[in-house]
Amino acid sequence: MLRKTFAHLMSPFMMAFKPAPPGGHHPAPWKAASGGFSFDVNSELLIPALNEQKYGSTVELARCLVFLMRLGVNPAVTLPVFANYPFSVLASIPDSEAQLFPFEVQHRYFPLGIIGGVATVASLSWVRERWQVAHQLINESQEFALAAEALDTGQFQRNTALTLVSLWGALEALFSPSTSELRFRVSSLIAAYLEPPGNIRAKLQKEVAKLYDKRSAAAHGKPRHEAEDLLATFNLLQRVLIAIIDAKKVPSKDDLEDALFGSRSEAPI
Repeated sequence: MLRKTFAHLMSPFMMAFKPAPPGGHHPAPWKAASGGFSFDVNSELLIPALNEQKYGSTVELARCLVFLMRLGVNPAVTLPVFANYPFSVLASIPDSEAQLFPFEVQHRYFPLGIIGGVATVASLSWVRERWQVAHQLINESQEFALAAEALDTGQFQRNTALTLVSLWGALEALFSPSTSELRFRVSSLIAAYLEPPGNIRAKLQKEVAKLYDKRSAAAHGKPRHEAEDLLATFNLLQRVLIAIIDAKKVPSKDDLEDALFGSRSEAPI
């Protein structure tokens, strides 16, 4: 269940100037340092503990749901903290019972978002209808899990060249188990998977091939990509992952060759 709430996670930086005794705290005086971080929590995702019997770790299930919300609702969604009680009652819970675990508190070096930033009923319904499929794909396909992780963590990477290489590593794992002729093979298979035969597919193949050139430059220590290239790669991987989830399977080698050589009539999306 996703519902409105409010909480504020904050972590100001402090400094102490004397060693802590064994098992104790650093003694005063303390001084406040500039900086730190904070997050407003505007909604909470309730996952009943009983779900662990069927879906495993609640933490991993939460990560899967947040991944889908970034994929289909708004990539700016953040999971800053886990709690064992609803935020609305945590203030009255004894400290010995309350458990708060900070999670995504890193800086976003390449922040993504949508215009307006508002979740819609339709976009959230998309998550509700697909999360079980996505959870299964993450657990059964190393390639899909890698792609989901690359998309999920790319905003938090300081070096955009490393982000670009990571996103393309995920695309290569999905579309080219062979290491030969990667540029043409990967761009052609991605275009064939996403579009039916025709001019639109040919145009997409050329666009993907150009993005792959940016990946190659970054991987060899001579990056020449722009922010638009990185954004286009994020969007490409997003589109691929949505197509896989809607198809309910990671494409096999045969699936990709069928798409490439026109032995199927329609693209998955």
